[in-house]
Amino acid sequence: MEPVFTMQYGEFAVVDYLSKNIKDVSVFVPASAQEKGIDLLLYRYSNGQNTTCTIQVKMSRTYYIDNPRNRFKYYLWFNRFNIHENADWYILIGVIAKFPEKANTRLRSISWESIMLAFTQEEMRKFMNSVKQKKDITKDDKMFGFGFNDDKDIFQTRGCKEHRNMSNYLIGNRLNDILNSFIK
Repeated sequence: MEPVFTMQYGEFAVVDYLSKNIKDVSVFVPASAQEKGIDLLLYRYSNGQNTTCTIQVKMSRTYYIDNPRNRFKYYLWFNRFNIHENADWYILIGVIAKFPEKANTRLRSISWESIMLAFTQEEMRKFMNSVKQKKDITKDDKMFGFGFNDDKDIFQTRGCKEHRNMSNYLIGNRLNDILNSFIK
């Protein structure tokens, strides 16, 4: 029998990124979808102890707006979601197709990149509670979104009254926090 295993690309991109950027950690993927709230498990054996960290992944495709009047070239949009008690971290990922500058370039020259934001469970809970409609800040918005031009700065653009800088939550800025969050 041939082994068959599939996973969503967003989860794969997070696994790939964490595997390359956090030393001495293994990434486990559940073989069944029965455990709600957990998409990935980080595992580390240190000082005679097994330690773990659980991750929930949410993915958005990237929307392109090629208009010089817009502040941002790329946008991500997510539906509001429930916070699961068993997820230590939430990673929001956007997948970006980078097209070549030349108009008649072959399809193979398209590259795929991603942008990721990482929130602890408590940070995600506070963030979700702050996602409000722009016109009536007493009402929850059913979606939230982010705008960006590169992988250095990202701003919340939907679900808030004014654009909010969220660059501190970019995953590259959170690697030490993730590493230090392992529980025994």
